[in-house]
Amino acid sequence: MDDQTALVLALQLTALCCIAGSLLLYLVWKVRRSSSSDRGLSGGKSVLVTAAGSQLGLEVVLRLAQLGFRVFAGLHEPDGSPAKVLKAKVKQMEAEGKAHGAVVLMPLDCTREDSLHEAVDHVRRHLPAGQNGLWAVVNTAGYACKGRLEAQESAAWELMFRVNVVATLRTARALLPLLRVTQGRLVTLGLTGECCADGSGAVAYSAARHAVAGCSSALRQEIQPTGVSVIVVDAPKIRAETLYRPVRPKQEGGVEAYTSYRTDLLPEYFLSGLEEVLLSNQIKERYELRPPVTMSSFLQQRRKSNSHSTV
Repeated sequence: MDDQTALVLALQLTALCCIAGSLLLYLVWKVRRSSSSDRGLSGGKSVLVTAAGSQLGLEVVLRLAQLGFRVFAGLHEPDGSPAKVLKAKVKQMEAEGKAHGAVVLMPLDCTREDSLHEAVDHVRRHLPAGQNGLWAVVNTAGYACKGRLEAQESAAWELMFRVNVVATLRTARALLPLLRVTQGRLVTLGLTGECCADGSGAVAYSAARHAVAGCSSALRQEIQPTGVSVIVVDAPKIRAETLYRPVRPKQEGGVEAYTSYRTDLLPEYFLSGLEEVLLSNQIKERYELRPPVTMSSFLQQRRKSNSHSTV
């Protein structure tokens, strides 16, 4: 065996040992965080999810209810299909003993000032005894309209900026008083897959999401003395169509149509990452939620790099 081959083998073995060690540390951290999370959520902290009518909002609400949070779920139509799915899913979780928290449905449209003010009053009226504010606000409102810039109508750009950017600012302004009491956390989705890779057909949408990340950074500096944390969560491997997909059962009517609605479209690593954002004592300004590195993904990436080097 020549020196060059020995060096390559040594580097590969070192890389494999590092990956194995990282996975072991991750598992230890996961176990410790899980046990500490259960203890930390025994008080039933209150969280507001702004847009529970999307796939993102729906799955976040259900996950937080499982963890023991009291979740205020904002809906455009409190009696529409998303509300019926949420009610059916919560009842199902309660019957299976999986719901350790509570879900409070409430009307909310983040693009409207009056709706936001009414939401603040609603939250204050329904907070448990001893709580005067929110532990966190998870802003899941968003909208994406794909299309090449030359072919898109200006109205589509304006709608994306109104829902993604202006509504984010309005939400922050209206709900900051409820977060200031608890020195809570304002969590906003930042960049998605379209913004981090091929942006073809998503120029205006990408601009809107970058604007959200930028204004969140500026807001963080502005309200730092109040103790409120502003956190941006990036999801570079998930497309907007998955996150902002409206909750629409295939058929209306019976309870089975609502309980059978899929709530597993978002990857587990994304929801687990949101758990860390809400539960960790050491808060970061920005989180990039990516799939965990596994041995198979490492070897696959290694094969790709080797094939490119031989071309």
